[in-house]
Amino acid sequence: MQTHFGPLYYRYLSRQADKKHQNEVTASPTAGPDAPDHVVVLVIDALRPDFAPDLLQLDFTRAVAPGTWTFPSVTSMQTGLPPHEHGAVAHTHPDDESFAIPKQYGGTETLPAVLEAAGYETYLGSAFITPYLALNGWYQSHRVYGDAPAETVLSDYRSWRRNRELSYAYLQLGDLHAPIEPPEEYVRNRDVDTSLEGLAELDKYTEDYSAAPPQWREQRLRLYQAALDYVEDTLESHLSEILDDTLVVVVGDHGEAMWENHELDKQFADSRPNYGVGHGGTPLDEIARVPLAVHHPSRDGPTFAGLPNGRDIPRTICDGVGITDPTFDGVSWFEGIPSDRSTVCEATRYGTERKAVYQGNEKVIRSQTRDITLGATVKDAGGETFDTLSEETMERLVAQLPDSWDDMDIEGEASAMVQDQLEALGYR
Repeated sequence: MQTHFGPLYYRYLSRQADKKHQNEVTASPTAGPDAPDHVVVLVIDALRPDFAPDLLQLDFTRAVAPGTWTFPSVTSMQTGLPPHEHGAVAHTHPDDESFAIPKQYGGTETLPAVLEAAGYETYLGSAFITPYLALNGWYQSHRVYGDAPAETVLSDYRSWRRNRELSYAYLQLGDLHAPIEPPEEYVRNRDVDTSLEGLAELDKYTEDYSAAPPQWREQRLRLYQAALDYVEDTLESHLSEILDDTLVVVVGDHGEAMWENHELDKQFADSRPNYGVGHGGTPLDEIARVPLAVHHPSRDGPTFAGLPNGRDIPRTICDGVGITDPTFDGVSWFEGIPSDRSTVCEATRYGTERKAVYQGNEKVIRSQTRDITLGATVKDAGGETFDTLSEETMERLVAQLPDSWDDMDIEGEASAMVQDQLEALGYR
């Protein structure tokens, strides 16, 4: 991942965020007597539902992401609110070429604020700029990087955590996010054809996949798996040292499409420039669902009848540390999720707004502006089969979508500096 900014710039951003921090939480929460000493939410960016990490200590299930790109999803993971309620919604409409980014949520009841009030020291480690833009100032200590591998993010977190009695950290790993550039040994181990120019990027064949060579998608998935192999190895060594006293959540903030249903996406809505590839557009299953694992050092892991959502994280963690006042919306995973739960992913980047609602293995994707609804049956392993639901079922699911559509609090065009950094990540 290449940017035009050096380490000193990102160190400056981190220090500015530290100075900006203030805790205005109105509640006075108290952690329970058996609360774990440490909490860490570890987000693997762009983690597909069919690529659950292979970590011996953790059992993975699948969850629904709050949104289809990082800014709205990580905001929901810290507030418990869906994207349309916290303002982290921004679209580049078909008649607008501006690079729109959402405003940072301005409310006071965030997960780091509540845990800080309960006595936990808080830390943000962000491998790249986007999570930082959404969360800066919310933590006591911030560390943002231009392009950091998992080892750097995790090692710096462990150094910060050392000798702290109570801590909460949010760590975002960017190794699976385009451009995908894992260490060379992992690329060799997966026999990736590195002669394919631009394989690591997102700007190849996003508008016209018919121009891609026949082996393009297979090689892209191999490269993606190579990056995940590296993340797995790195996480294994770090998690093994902290599980005894740490509540851990490992989850994707959104998935990553790889040319599944790209023609359908073109017909359904404006997802420029990423038709059925990458993220940020239509909430296809490869984008809207993500792997999830939860570990509590003194409680059994949760079991799910219905689908969890990333925005349940604040409520779940408060339950996990014994904070009984339900500050946050969502469901505590330790209390279980009923099988009939419906839960939503909002597409909040390109084109007109699209929302997906899941209930069991049934799903609809709705574009209110274009008045189009797609029905699908979801596969357990990831992916979906369209045109399988009855009209009655689709009407029932659409009725469970929120009424808020395209009511966006847009910052406008990003600064040239921020736009340059975001474009380095594949956002256009």
